[in-house]
Amino acid sequence: MSKRGDVLRSWVHRATKAGAERLARMPAVVGARQAIEELKQRRASVGEAMLSSAVAHAPEVRASSVTISGGRMQIDLALDGGETRVFALQPEAVRFAPRGAKEVLFAVEPPELVADPRVRDAVGCVAAAIARTLWGPVLPPRAGDEHALVEREGARLRADLRTIPAVRAALEGSPLAMALEMLTIESFALEDRALRMKLGLPLPFG
Repeated sequence: MSKRGDVLRSWVHRATKAGAERLARMPAVVGARQAIEELKQRRASVGEAMLSSAVAHAPEVRASSVTISGGRMQIDLALDGGETRVFALQPEAVRFAPRGAKEVLFAVEPPELVADPRVRDAVGCVAAAIARTLWGPVLPPRAGDEHALVEREGARLRADLRTIPAVRAALEGSPLAMALEMLTIESFALEDRALRMKLGLPLPFG
């Protein structure tokens, strides 16, 4: 078997084991089976609860909620100073390249909030949740709060997943860094109270 095949199969084994161990603690065994089946079908999903938890760790956020319905991801923030932010996100595109870009682009509604630093911080936390879902089995353990660097690109916000410390550490030193480089996102969908991703893998596995 080629080195690329070895690495990919090792990643799949770790991902499957991690998903099974995590979900086996839940009452519904069906949940574990579903997570493993998603991986085999090159799909992954981030639910409202995980996204809400991630956004709650954004700077100056006192409380938050993420609701996905009707093809929209709505984020409600209550800030420490008493202000609020309510906006919707739509992940529109990815830019992934071997040993290069690992970026997700988001449309923001209302669009004038792309300039708001609190909104950018929240988007950085959403990006970190996506990264954990995508590459969790090959990332080092989370050390504190995680967020990606987010910058404005016209009317959209661009999150650079390589700026998340765990992703950067995996790219620089993990023996499974090749798996992180190979796994990509082909498309997004907001449905059934989750952000769902179709994954791109260069080699078949079973």
